[in-house]
Amino acid sequence: MATAVKKLDLAVGELIEVAGRRYEVVPDREGGLTLEPPITPKAELDAKRGTKPASAEDLERFAADIPHDDEG
Repeated sequence: MATAVKKLDLAVGELIEVAGRRYEVVPDREGGLTLEPPITPKAELDAKRGTKPASAEDLERFAADIPHDDEG
């Protein structure tokens, strides 16, 4: 049984939907294109979840008991 091949004219950055899932067109290592799940900005995730980034004080408080070697 022969399968018809559809040629798509896509550009980097376009969003497409395949079988109900969204993908972003991105360049691959060989100079062509590939599909990957789109990256959701952190601000958008925070808005959906009702969260906010930790403050510097929160990070200091959480990391106070973690041993470190003073490098870096």
